[in-house]
Amino acid sequence: MKLSRFILGTALGLAAGAVAFYYKKNTDVLAPERLSNTRIFDDFAGVDLQRFGKQLSYAATDGSALVLEQHDDAYVAEGILLTPAFKLTSFKTLVISWNALTPRGTSVEVAAQVLVDDEWSKWHSWGHWSASQPSASETEDSADRLASLDTDTLTASGVATEVRLRVKLHSDDATQTPVLKLLAASVKPLDRDLMADDHPIDLDKVISAPAYSQEIRDPKLAPGICSPTTVSMAVNRQNADILPEEAAMRNYDQTYDGFGNWSFSTALAGSLGYHAYTAFTTLNGLRHQIADGYPVGVSVKYTNDPNQTDLPYVKGTPGSTYGHLLLVTGFTKIDGEDYVAVNDSYADDDASAKRFYRLDQFSKAWGSRVAYIIEENYQGYERLMQPSRITVTLLPDDDQQHFTVCENDNLRPLTPTEYEKTGHFDEETMTVAYCFNDDGNKASLANQHFYYADVDEQGRIVLDVKTLKLKHPAATVLTVYVARLAAPTLTAAIDLDEIHED
Repeated sequence: MKLSRFILGTALGLAAGAVAFYYKKNTDVLAPERLSNTRIFDDFAGVDLQRFGKQLSYAATDGSALVLEQHDDAYVAEGILLTPAFKLTSFKTLVISWNALTPRGTSVEVAAQVLVDDEWSKWHSWGHWSASQPSASETEDSADRLASLDTDTLTASGVATEVRLRVKLHSDDATQTPVLKLLAASVKPLDRDLMADDHPIDLDKVISAPAYSQEIRDPKLAPGICSPTTVSMAVNRQNADILPEEAAMRNYDQTYDGFGNWSFSTALAGSLGYHAYTAFTTLNGLRHQIADGYPVGVSVKYTNDPNQTDLPYVKGTPGSTYGHLLLVTGFTKIDGEDYVAVNDSYADDDASAKRFYRLDQFSKAWGSRVAYIIEENYQGYERLMQPSRITVTLLPDDDQQHFTVCENDNLRPLTPTEYEKTGHFDEETMTVAYCFNDDGNKASLANQHFYYADVDEQGRIVLDVKTLKLKHPAATVLTVYVARLAAPTLTAAIDLDEIHED
């Protein structure tokens, strides 16, 4: 069965995503042969906002998207959308997703209720999310006797059969509004085994996608950024050109204190203008995405040590991990045996991140059956495909070893990173990365060889450009990227030909 039909995706749109009375006009809805495990709402054009919305309206330039109402040219502070209850295959585990644009001062909060033994649970919130300000899952979910939520995954105490979703759009700035493009819910079914691969689709295809090692990125980020690195590879395969550090800074969950929140990760891709959601699916589900030209992020655990019995053994993996995201890029045969092609950021370098794992071993490692489905960009949202960057200048001190950021003729000292002391990221956290123009043609910007600089107590970037110029005699430009938590990246170029040696 084609994946877009299996998960009732864009091809069926909102009509198959909800009961008919969600619409202003009568709509004939054909029931699927069996209940789906994933439901997607990605076209809000026909939603009856009088009944299911509060202080929401359709976006002026995109009637399929929702925004806050305006009164006297000012956006209201909050609007709410409810979905009617919708049936899914029986389940105990649920993840939800959203795609939203969140300008500075705006955020969204998505919550779900589940029906267990004919009784509705309380609303469980996935927290407050924004690409332009720090995001956080719930600090402490108030579990009821029907369900509980751990960061990004809801677990029902019994067998659940229906779901309701609620999204709140919020703005602290009357001139700005969030834009809601998608809601999705996916469950791990109890009535069928997603691990089964009884009728595999015949596919021999490997997608060429840029491969990044997280191990060579900013050392303070590297151990925990498999998820944003995976998203970076997926979107850069299409039209984006985002650095893993930039993706990580937009994907950090303050409560979880990490970058691996599944819902936040596909929301990150959505914020770049891509149709993206988290879903429980099958190997055939992956095959359909690959056939359509989209690599898929998956959540795995594995070991390369056959004697380590507490983890699935996968020959050729870089090490052992109890939780990791990698990008599936294809399926093929090697010496008559089935293999899956991956970009695995656990590798030591970009070149060795492209790997082939035995399909049977990979399938066991992918026991979660969690997948990041990242498809084509929304029409008309192409400008979002690149990360938000602000061009600044760097003013050198007399020693040409310390540089102060200058934005619009105003000095802007950076805040020295205190992560090494606190072990926690906050709004002042940043990565100062730089590269040279002597690295040849690469598949993407992120494949350039990057180095990392410190910020001193006076807020200056520490760069001994005279020494660096000697190490890179063929380079004429050094480009600096200051990736900041939930804020635009600052970027500047230093003309090395203007650096005078003593």
